[in-house]
Order: sequence, then C-alpha cells, then structure tokens
Amino acid sequence: MKPITLDELKEKAFEFGWDDMGSCKAEIPASDISFYLSWIKHAFHGELHYMEKEMRCYPQEILPGAKTAIIFLSHYKQEHVPFFKNKGVVASYARHRDYHNVHRKRLKRYIRWLEERSGQEGIARGFSDSKPVLEKALAVQAGLGWMGKNSLLIHRKFGTFTLLSGIFTTLELPIYLGPDLRKPKCGTCTRCLDACPTKAIVAPYTVNASKCLSYHLIESKGPVAKEASEKNPGYIFGCDICQDVCPHNVRPPLASHPDFTENGVGAYLTESDIDQFIKEPERLYGTPLNRRGASGLKHSAQALFSRPLESPPSEDKAHEEF
Repeated sequence: MKPITLDELKEKAFEFGWDDMGSCKAEIPASDISFYLSWIKHAFHGELHYMEKEMRCYPQEILPGAKTAIIFLSHYKQEHVPFFKNKGVVASYARHRDYHNVHRKRLKRYIRWLEERSGQEGIARGFSDSKPVLEKALAVQAGLGWMGKNSLLIHRKFGTFTLLSGIFTTLELPIYLGPDLRKPKCGTCTRCLDACPTKAIVAPYTVNASKCLSYHLIESKGPVAKEASEKNPGYIFGCDICQDVCPHNVRPPLASHPDFTENGVGAYLTESDIDQFIKEPERLYGTPLNRRGASGLKHSAQALFSRPLESPPSEDKAHEEF
C-alpha cells in the first residue's frame, strides 16, 4: 500500500468541508505547556475548572501511541453589524449551526477514510473543543497560522474568524516543515488590546477569561456580572470586538459554506425572541446558543435591555482606520 501523502490528506479535508488543513507531530511544545500552566496558576480561566486538566498538554493521554496530529480549520466570518437599542448582537460564530456538530460529522467521515486508506482500524481519535486539547498550539505547529495578541490563531488567508478541530492518529503521516510560526507576528499593533471593552486582554497574547464578555455571555448560566454588563456595547451572546478590529480580518471574504450561512438564529436577538426560547427551549438545540440556555439568555437580555445603549466609538474608529 502506497504511503499517504500530504496532498491526499488535504484533498479529503477540502472534500469534507474544511477550508484548510495542516499536520504536525502529536506533541505540545514545552513553551506552550509552560504558558498554559502559568495561565491556570494566575486563575485567568475563572470558573472554567475543566480547563485545569493537564492532559491537554499530552496527546498520548487521549490516544495512546499517537504520533501525528491532523488539524482542520473552518472559516466562519459573518457580516459586521451595528448595535441597536432593542436588539442584542449574536457573536459571529453562533449565528448558525453548532460547529461541534458540524465538525463531529466531518471527523467521523475523515477517520473512516483514514482507516480504509491505511487498512487499519482504531488508529485515530477526533476532537473539536469536546476533548481537552491545546488546539491552537497544534495549529501553529501544523502551519495554519500564528498566535495573535488577542490569543486567537491568525490564519494567513482567513484571519481569526476560524474554528479548529483535529485528529490524533497512531499513523506516522507527512507533517508541516515550513517556517517557525511561533514567533510574534503582530508587530506594534495593539488594536485588540485597546478595543476590548472590559480590558480582558491583560497583556499581549494573554486573556483573563473571567473579564471577557464572551465568558459572561456564553459560559455563565446566571446573571451577567455588573462590571461586564456596564461595559457591554450591545452583545447578547459572545463578543467579536477583538476580532472586528484586527487588520488581518479586513480582506477575508464572508463564509460561504452552508454550515455557516444557513439554519441559524441570525445576527440579532430581541426580548420577544428570548421569551419564545423560554417557552420552546428546544428551538435552541443544534445552535451554539444552547450553551447558555434559554434562562441564561434571559439574564443577558435583562442586563442589556434595561440600560441605555451607548455606541462603541473605539470599534467604529478601528474600522475607519482600515
């Protein structure tokens, strides 16, 4: 049987719906492990205690004998929309289908193909946020981009509006051998740090999640903390501000794949929309908003719509500067 080539791996990735793919050794660099452990030590993960699992740093604990990591990238950029007094903005990634479900189906197909192509079974395991993996560290090694100062992966073509998933396999496959993308590449730009309304980006490449609007509007199930609510420019689920101001997100086109353009809640939610979710919570199933749930969205609505909405000059200015 002929060896599997990198071109074959990429061809299948594109066929199954991903926008890019890279591969690397199934190892997390020591520098990334050290940074991660320091981030946890400083409690920047807030109440996200599942982030404390150190197995994230060791792929072989997820798949014994793992030799190669195949990392996939999906582009999901949506239209940038303004804020309105009686509408809450939904973060771009959450406006359509839950990407976990999208990726899970693609990963199953890819693993099935990999097993058939190699003639071996039980040689791979997939992940897409559902397993403790440092995906971004692997994505950098796999040549998919570099880390931005907002702690997000910056892809050379698609910017930061991307979602990662991947596969660990016991097969030894071709890996990325390009330039070292771990070196800082944002230069002197600080737009993401300057624009963050809650100053959650406490230093370049370092985010205090417990201050982040997305943390309060996605992960929390209860009322929105006062300090976050007061600085929220108009989001009801998630936040895109540090991405909207990034120069690397100016040129990428909007997403075109049906998984990220169809069957969703759209860019805005009103109080009446959320009241409907309270009555019919099943309407949230299959969408990222189910993470917060109907009652959580109600808390977000109460915090957002009970105060005057002020326009966020920092975000508008950032767009004008481009």
